[in-house]
Amino acid sequence: MSEYLSKEEVKQWRSSLEKITLEEYAARLGKTIEEDKPTNDIVDFVLRGKPVMSRIEDSTQTRGEKITSIAQRTFDREREISNSFSAKEKTVTKKIEKAIIKPQKTEIKAVAPSDALREEVRLVFSKALTEREQMVFDYFANNKNKIVYAKDLASLLDLPRDYVYKYIKNLRTKIEGDKLQNSENGGYILNI
Repeated sequence: MSEYLSKEEVKQWRSSLEKITLEEYAARLGKTIEEDKPTNDIVDFVLRGKPVMSRIEDSTQTRGEKITSIAQRTFDREREISNSFSAKEKTVTKKIEKAIIKPQKTEIKAVAPSDALREEVRLVFSKALTEREQMVFDYFANNKNKIVYAKDLASLLDLPRDYVYKYIKNLRTKIEGDKLQNSENGGYILNI
């Protein structure tokens, strides 16, 4: 019989409900706990038992510089984005002004800005449309009083068909009145 505790006995001690130390458990069994064996690691040979001290440079200044540079890049990017939005708003406003001065009621495709299109077809939206919802609405408006299928919208948005139903549902909630309806044979109709 071995004088040291085996792995199985240590496992039994861990799983037991008694609250005793490992030394007490070993004493009950008439055994002792095996001391740590000396290792033959190369680290032990090189360091000869001395502790390892790592030297850390004062990196608070570099961290602060990193944060400042990230914040500056973010600020520059935000300014760039806001400038591009204001430029787009100006071009859309000019197109709307042209559409109001010269209304083209014969073709809906000729009227590019969605606000002018909304005014022409007399639809009221409770909330602003997202970019994809606007694309779906424009497709419905170009095919008004015709059946539009989800597969057509999926190919338009380059999305799986399951994702298209979300945009149709959102359009229904944002268009005031019951203008977007289900077709009897499947698909959807925008009645204007």
